[in-house]
Amino acid sequence: MSAPRLVALVPTWRAAEFIDATLDALAAQTWRNLEILISDDASPDDTAQRCERYAARDPRFRVIRQPRNLGWVGNVNALLGMARGDYLTFAFQDDLPEPTYFEKCVQALEANPRAVIAYSDIALVSQDGTREEKRYAVLDGITDRVRRARLVAWQEGSWWIPNRGVFRASAVPAIGGLRRHIAGEFSADWPWLLHMSLLGECVRIPERLVTKIYMTRSLSRSWNFGGRSWSAVTLSATGAVWRSQISVHEKLAILPTLTGFLFLRVRRAVRLTIGRTLRRLGLRRSAAPAASTGSAGRSTE
Repeated sequence: MSAPRLVALVPTWRAAEFIDATLDALAAQTWRNLEILISDDASPDDTAQRCERYAARDPRFRVIRQPRNLGWVGNVNALLGMARGDYLTFAFQDDLPEPTYFEKCVQALEANPRAVIAYSDIALVSQDGTREEKRYAVLDGITDRVRRARLVAWQEGSWWIPNRGVFRASAVPAIGGLRRHIAGEFSADWPWLLHMSLLGECVRIPERLVTKIYMTRSLSRSWNFGGRSWSAVTLSATGAVWRSQISVHEKLAILPTLTGFLFLRVRRAVRLTIGRTLRRLGLRRSAAPAASTGSAGRSTE
């Protein structure tokens, strides 16, 4: 019997200055039955050409050029629609996986048929060079799907880490891809992960097997973390729960967590807005610069 097929989905855009390191990390993976599927989102630089040069010498790589810019969500969904494998993973353009990362994730899923996704701890490198070790352990050993979903809904800790994990391809038709909402693409990977947590267990490999490097143009750097954005994505997350194939009783058990989460986020956004306004008017002193703590907890790419 052949080994399960893993497809690494690489959505790229304007990554010419660092994509070679990402491709090198993917080429070094020890899992043998691997395809690296790249979709370039009409980059204005030579990202696509760099990927194509790599594909010309490594048959595991395949490059698709989008004729027009689809945006992050559209490009990810295009990859999901093209992938044909047993397992999939989002290999984001500023993530550097260790050579054994894919292999250990697939082995973890093969060992646990109840699991839908496997991921490891990560190292997070901020723009100022600060390096932090991050893990998302709150789902360890959680077999109850409502409890898992409520933990993901609350966004405790580095909740975004599993989104660079390996997941079963069967999750894609069940979830239906990522979705834009009324605030655009803001944190669109959160409803995706929330829905996935309802499909099966989440397995963490307690090793640092991925390094995430926040770039100047990392997607989350362009997002507005205001009340409108949090309201929009929480509504999208509520829709994800409601579309899931769980009982109405279970759905109703999750929704209060989303409501509480939104209340805290909006309250914080309002307080920050008021504080900025008062400082601009000279009615409040500016806070002293805080020590850098990196970008943990911001969100995805």
